[in-house]
Amino acid sequence: MKLRFYLSILIGRLIYFIMNLFSLNATTFPGKVAYYICPSFLINMRRYFKKVIFITGTNGKTTTTNLIYQILKRTNSKVLANLEGANLRSGIITAFLKNPSSYDFGVFEVDEGIFPYVFRELKPDFIVITNFFRDQLDRYGEIDKTVNAIGNVLKDYDKTVLILNADDPFVARFSRLSNKKYFYGINIKLKEEKEEIRESIYCPFCGQKLQYEYFNYAQMGKYSCSCGFRNPPYDFYITSAKYENNKWIFEVKGENMSIDLSFNYPGIYNLYNALAGFALAKTLGIQTDIIKEGIENFSFKLGRWEAYSYKGYNKILILVKNPAGYNQVLDSIIQDSEEKILLLILNDNIADGRDISWIWDVDFEMLCNDHHIKKIICSGKRGEELLLRLKYAEFPLEKLELINDISKSLKLSIHTPQKVYILPTYTALFYSRKFLKRSIKDGN
Repeated sequence: MKLRFYLSILIGRLIYFIMNLFSLNATTFPGKVAYYICPSFLINMRRYFKKVIFITGTNGKTTTTNLIYQILKRTNSKVLANLEGANLRSGIITAFLKNPSSYDFGVFEVDEGIFPYVFRELKPDFIVITNFFRDQLDRYGEIDKTVNAIGNVLKDYDKTVLILNADDPFVARFSRLSNKKYFYGINIKLKEEKEEIRESIYCPFCGQKLQYEYFNYAQMGKYSCSCGFRNPPYDFYITSAKYENNKWIFEVKGENMSIDLSFNYPGIYNLYNALAGFALAKTLGIQTDIIKEGIENFSFKLGRWEAYSYKGYNKILILVKNPAGYNQVLDSIIQDSEEKILLLILNDNIADGRDISWIWDVDFEMLCNDHHIKKIICSGKRGEELLLRLKYAEFPLEKLELINDISKSLKLSIHTPQKVYILPTYTALFYSRKFLKRSIKDGN
């Protein structure tokens, strides 16, 4: 088997370098080939890492993975991570193929749907679980099925330390596992409650409706049940937070510690991402001043508020993929008092999820009162459905435009002398990035 493993590395690396030579996307295919040659690749790969860290959940995985990676690099540790969101088995293997060597840490974003399989092969030392929302129902079915599958595999291996979002009832289910656990959350109400799709309002143990003192983001907030289920006690928690001057200013407390931090990414969901990274870093024993530097100097692109400038106007690229995340993005956009255009791109390729019914759970109605929005362009393979959804939201028809061709819609957005927010689903993200970079570089 070792011969197969070394052969798979050799061939996988060759494919990786050839694909890079021709500027092809090489984030997964080399790993697919290596896995085909050696199905036990990850089992063999495990011995190259002193510690393995998984980040899983629905939203926030890629940002949190990159944040943890950047904090660990500040400790002069040798770290490998799949930083570009390629979170299936093939993406993890490809990350290793780039530089097969020994590492202090392997930091891997893992898709929640394949988590049980990769877990058994890599046996992580630490796992960060961010949240659970509906995401590509045609792939994974209902949330309960995914959460239960993760819980079952964790139950059989209690050596892994868990870093859990206490404010999400789905994640808090794992509080009854025997693993060592650390919980993080936001211990204040950050926004006024409004009608919003909530993924989990019933107790996972007795089935009664959960009672909420407040919501902060989708189903995340302060909840309790008469059976005793409630937010687990926090180990790390935010006690104050304010978004001003394009960044979060917040205070984090824990046992015998308190620190003021800032984070340069909008949205309450990004506050949770920063806190998840902080919680893991403290659990690893990293010095607080190093963690602070890592969080406050964090920089990440890949469609997470990725800004491009063309002739003095910002074009901001933001990945959207499910109602909870989409709502957070829209909520942040309407806080922007500048005049702007929105380009919404919806595809239904396999990687996006064939079922696009989730767009009806996005709160597009919130856009109707933002008079700074001058136009919304709907684009992509399912642009018509976006247009229909916005019509039902009663967004002014004279401000709506349908351009199915993504290239044409992007070109129009780039050349429009106005700020533009570009919100693509997964497969449109990579095309949009490439198109934006090339067009801005060439000036056309």
